[in-house]
Amino acid sequence: MSIVWTLLGTFGQLMLAVCLFMLVAFSAGGLVNGGDFRPAQVRVLDLSALVLPGTCLWSAAIVLVRHWQGAGAQSYAWYALPLGATALYLIYFSFLVHQSRGGR
Repeated sequence: MSIVWTLLGTFGQLMLAVCLFMLVAFSAGGLVNGGDFRPAQVRVLDLSALVLPGTCLWSAAIVLVRHWQGAGAQSYAWYALPLGATALYLIYFSFLVHQSRGGR
């Protein structure tokens, strides 16, 4: 693993964390402001604002630790962790949008 690629990937993950926070803040805020949702659903959206950026930080930390341990290039696959979490958020979000429109 190259230190340059590890640092560039880590910097990219930090920028992605900010973008994901803004994505959740604006999308969830707009959805909840215009709809009537159960408190549990709102809590999941609120928690998503912390979890999605947290996956970026977590994956960057894992890659850094793996780099210090001398792992191979396959450790870069951890950078994909936020993509899976974002996909789960978008599926849940689209479910709530569908629910707020009354099944239309």
